[in-house]
Amino acid sequence: MADPIGEPVGRGAPIDAVLSEAARLTAAGRPEAAISLLRPVVAVHPDNPTAWCRLAAALLDAGQAEQCLDAAKRAITLGERSWAHRLAGLALGELGRYDEAIVSAREAARRDPDDWRAHVALAEAHGPRAPLEALTAARRAVEVAPDVPRAHEILGLAALWADERPLAKRALIDALRLDQGNRDIRARLATLEGVRAARADPGPQVPFGRAQRIALWLLLRRCAGWLLVGGFLLLVAGASEPSRLLVWFALAVLFGVGGLGAHGVMGLPRTSRLRPPELWRRMPLLCVGVGLLGFAALALTAWSVGLAFGATGLGLLYPTLAGSALSGLVCVVGLSRAHRRR
Repeated sequence: MADPIGEPVGRGAPIDAVLSEAARLTAAGRPEAAISLLRPVVAVHPDNPTAWCRLAAALLDAGQAEQCLDAAKRAITLGERSWAHRLAGLALGELGRYDEAIVSAREAARRDPDDWRAHVALAEAHGPRAPLEALTAARRAVEVAPDVPRAHEILGLAALWADERPLAKRALIDALRLDQGNRDIRARLATLEGVRAARADPGPQVPFGRAQRIALWLLLRRCAGWLLVGGFLLLVAGASEPSRLLVWFALAVLFGVGGLGAHGVMGLPRTSRLRPPELWRRMPLLCVGVGLLGFAALALTAWSVGLAFGATGLGLLYPTLAGSALSGLVCVVGLSRAHRRR
């Protein structure tokens, strides 16, 4: 076997030139030729993790996911930093082993957080099964590589999985601006621009599942935490004799928590915005937590009104603290159940 510059592939051959040629062949859509070139290389250089990764990449492009996984695992055992983990994640995804794919892709992103490809692989590993997590990973890919069209493309796909069509359209427009000859992006964007076409081919449909439940629990926990902190500060500040100036602080707490909740709900995917009867049917414990938070906010409102008209007692602050604390406790229970749910 000869390398690209005509020398036999052996221990003295310029392996970097062979690996570069294999990369060129893979990029040119000839992964089988790259595999034929790389097989003798890894036989002669079995301890070269880059050669194993290059072989794994070619095998993945050739549709040989199982063999790609084997090659990537070999590179991992040889100490390759992150590329092998990313390739293993992609191969596991192709094989339908999604939980393992997420673990491998997440490890690649942890080891090399500045590599946009690792975040793209993580977004693909989550896929439509966990759209919120996929969207987070895709956003990170764009942050790391704002000039790479693939990063914007995966953000567009993740936004579709999360049913965030305006974001998907913006991301795909950015991807097409960076790669004007990409027909797949252009076709996806054309589908989005027609409402009926988008309804006919919206990408994978996202059910109300574990990711949506966790997002709602986290939002409620955040609101309950801020109301608890605000009520406690009011109790401390008015311990001796509450000033009417505290009314303004109480109103700021109420409006702040209300604004936080409204902004959080509007920022959630549409699949998370259920009508109250449907929410009660699916997540009764969350509704209990929301009710406790509403009770706490109502008690704080009543205390503020009383203070504005001359009342000096602090009694209504205790229901505020109790309601917000119980709401937070309900969130802990709910999150624990959601994380166990598959």
